Amino acid sequence: MGLLLAGCFAPQPPMFGDGEAVPEEASRVALPVRPGPDGTWALNAPAAGLLGQGRTLVRLDGPGKRGRRVALPAEFALAAHRPGAAHSAFVRGDQVVLVGGRDGRRGPSAIARLDPRRGLLTWQQALPPGSRVFLSGNGLEVLTAVCRRRSCDLTGWDTSSGVRRWTRVVSGPVRVVDACRADASTTGDGRGGDGCEPYLVTPDRVGTIDPDNGGPHWLKGLRPPDGVVDRVVKAADRVILVTAPAKGSCRATVLAGGTESGEGDRGWRYDFVWDQPQAARDPHTGCRRDRVLPLTVGFRMVLPDAEGALLVDPYFGTRRPFTRLARGEYPVSDGTPNTIVRAPGRPDRLLYASAGQPVRPHGLSPAARSLAQGFWQDGRRLLLLDHQGHGLWQGTSDCQAFGDGLKGGTVTYCDGDDLVTLRPSARTDSVTDRAGSGGARRRLRAGPDGGPAPAR
Repeated sequence: MGLLLAGCFAPQPPMFGDGEAVPEEASRVALPVRPGPDGTWALNAPAAGLLGQGRTLVRLDGPGKRGRRVALPAEFALAAHRPGAAHSAFVRGDQVVLVGGRDGRRGPSAIARLDPRRGLLTWQQALPPGSRVFLSGNGLEVLTAVCRRRSCDLTGWDTSSGVRRWTRVVSGPVRVVDACRADASTTGDGRGGDGCEPYLVTPDRVGTIDPDNGGPHWLKGLRPPDGVVDRVVKAADRVILVTAPAKGSCRATVLAGGTESGEGDRGWRYDFVWDQPQAARDPHTGCRRDRVLPLTVGFRMVLPDAEGALLVDPYFGTRRPFTRLARGEYPVSDGTPNTIVRAPGRPDRLLYASAGQPVRPHGLSPAARSLAQGFWQDGRRLLLLDHQGHGLWQGTSDCQAFGDGLKGGTVTYCDGDDLVTLRPSARTDSVTDRAGSGGARRRLRAGPDGGPAPAR
């Protein structure tokens, strides 16, 4: 019994964010593929160990994984961050589906499967003009759609073999809208964006697509509101339809359908004048709207009302108490669970804050991003802090660093011509500072607050 109890309370391994662990190099390799001008890669999937930019896709060495470098055909060069766009990729586990594009052609031109282990395209299919590409919710089928004024041609392709599994024509004015939330389709660290379920939207109905045979499953009782349904959000067991702001008036509607969790659930609806303070005014509609700005932040949905953005529970909407922000304010996220409220010319504030809780650690700018618990990137600067906000480690990165919590809290960054992965290690009596210049390493003595002492 004593041994069992000792095992239950055994010391936990060091983790970033535990207030004591400091980084040590887990690996350092020559930068296998350089990021784009913005410091990010078009494809960055840490869990799969994949980096891709332009015509180069790299599978990094890892436990049980042998590294490989693949030269992609020009048609499948990687340039777009949003999966499904021309020159992009879907990643689901070991499945990688490339979406091609050609000069002079708008939208996807072909799809292909890449086997990253062998570095080969195992199949390739050309697509007709006007095609859109989606990945099914289970990741086993690639769905392509060509929609015209009076019908929509749907095709399902087996992801592994490239075999055409089915084709189906849905009659009437049909559009295919994905639930990928443009705001979260992909991030600098490659999370999100794959496996977004597509929906069929007509003037009267909304439905899902059966990946086995392409048959539509129309959702009972959910009729689209007037206007153009521009986005479908799946949240809190609801399908939520969002219309684009109308030209001139900027009026929009958010409509949440009922669920099967209880009888009499009619969902909720909210009509408002769309206004996102950070967005430039669109010259065609006159509305301040940016489709990349998030409509979901943390556990709340954002309704960008001109009278002041509303933060609502996506299940109850405006039927329950909600938070209205002041005009000009809008919620943003820095990668932590905190929701930050931002407005031009005003200091950032936390939406929910206890007395004295800072918006972000002292000395970091509003552009700072959280890579792991206590680990931040602010411009080129990297900083690991303890629970009191004192520095445990500092360095610089020549690209947008990224974390991968699935590997125990690692952080990967660019040190000149090297790609470096850090892992947490038990702290010793000194602190390591990776300056990021030529790979030089310096050992710094600890300062009086437990952080690194100033460099001499």
